[in-house]
Amino acid sequence: MASPPRKKGCPAIMLSLTCAIIAFCIVGWHNAEVLGTLCALPTPERPRFEPQAAQTSDGKCNCTLEYDASSGAIRPNVSCSCTEDACSPIVTEKIVVRQEMPPIADMVREIVKEVAKSGNLSSVDESADSGSGKKTPRKSESAEDRPDPPPEKPIVIEHKPWFVENRTWHYPMRLPRCSMDACFNFSRCDGVDELKIFVYDLPSPPVRYFSKINDTKFFTGDPDRACLFFVFLDAPGPWNPHPKELAHWNGGLNHVLVSFADMWKQKGPPQETIGMASIMVSDMHETTYRAGFDISIPLPANYHLHEFLELRPFERKYFLTFRGLRYLGHSGEGVFRSHDSFRNLHNGDDVIVATSCKHFINDLNREKEPALGAHCDDDEKIHANTTFNDLMNSTFGLVPAGIQPASYRFIEVLSAGSVPVLIADNYVKPFDTLIHWHKCLIQFPTTEMHRIVGSLRAIPREHVAIRQQNCLTIYQEFLKDDSTLMKSSIRALKARFMGVFPALAELT
Repeated sequence: MASPPRKKGCPAIMLSLTCAIIAFCIVGWHNAEVLGTLCALPTPERPRFEPQAAQTSDGKCNCTLEYDASSGAIRPNVSCSCTEDACSPIVTEKIVVRQEMPPIADMVREIVKEVAKSGNLSSVDESADSGSGKKTPRKSESAEDRPDPPPEKPIVIEHKPWFVENRTWHYPMRLPRCSMDACFNFSRCDGVDELKIFVYDLPSPPVRYFSKINDTKFFTGDPDRACLFFVFLDAPGPWNPHPKELAHWNGGLNHVLVSFADMWKQKGPPQETIGMASIMVSDMHETTYRAGFDISIPLPANYHLHEFLELRPFERKYFLTFRGLRYLGHSGEGVFRSHDSFRNLHNGDDVIVATSCKHFINDLNREKEPALGAHCDDDEKIHANTTFNDLMNSTFGLVPAGIQPASYRFIEVLSAGSVPVLIADNYVKPFDTLIHWHKCLIQFPTTEMHRIVGSLRAIPREHVAIRQQNCLTIYQEFLKDDSTLMKSSIRALKARFMGVFPALAELT
């Protein structure tokens, strides 16, 4: 019995289905998320890829890769042009690699051509040869007959920042991945009975509470005897020389870059260019802090108010106070001081929040957008009816971040015997390797200001008394004057050695 005739076209249909499956697999592969390192080699299983980096008008990072359609791989040796505010070559980012794919039908046709060209599978003409029912192989296309390949399509990198967007003081990490074991020459400190520091006069001579360091036992004018090299960055001019131009830079080895600037970029060189140097700054962030290597230092107080030191909590005139400047704008550092959740802390009784909008930058912003000055007149009346000294007679003292997370008010509140209540995001507190701040201060993120008064009133009075005593101890031991602040900075630097040099260890 004869077999039933096969339906014409089945091989072609099966081939198309096979190709479609392959196509969908390719689409799935190209849309996969890939974790990689910008400007660096990925894992060995993947082809090398290096992005082109550029900064868009809104400050975001825009990266692209080039894709080699002929080999199906990402092109190697693509140069990476990185700027200070674009994609840094040392930043590990999460990036999404997405191939812009042609329509499925075009993909299927291209795959069929490649399969036929390779000889692994022949295309078959389903038409009968002179009515005999025999199938005749189709002639292969010559290279001249084949159409030009479609233009190469780039792989688009969607930059997924690890840091929090539109939140104050969250910046990408660009500092080299350094630690004491990898970026410090311990042999320079051998045989010393005290930490010896060579101090450069450029870009700036020593400033603030380091201004008299050259008169202390820590100073040495002989670079060959120095364990550390101090570089002060806060020069008055806008164009400061790069530290690498200093005579004993040596790639930043054993160097400490010191700055009190509101933001690193105001005075410091591009972070990725500081080599093996550590930083000692007041603008220190938890998400970029290299623990055990960098040091967070405080801004010095403008005033020390010792007349209230003997007053106990809840025997003071106020429960919670603040007197200072408002920052007007839609984004940027310190603008949360204009938010209702901050202004509404004020109750006119035992909680006083007295702010002023009087500042030339605020004036410029109000000229451009008058609505930014909402409630400024009301706030100004409260501010005019208060004094700084009077408001420091308070159980708790608000320390809201301003242009940077650190604040002059921090030490001022401690000097008055008040318990500091920080409002700051992503902030490394000063001398965190020396001081147990959690036993003294209380801190709220800027998103949680509505909780402040209720949380403070819920603290048992005996706990407030313990916090106050801990704060007074911290103030007296580490922060009470310029000499003490400088010695605390040196103690924090010594603590990095973790006892390697017994003569430098301080256990009290």
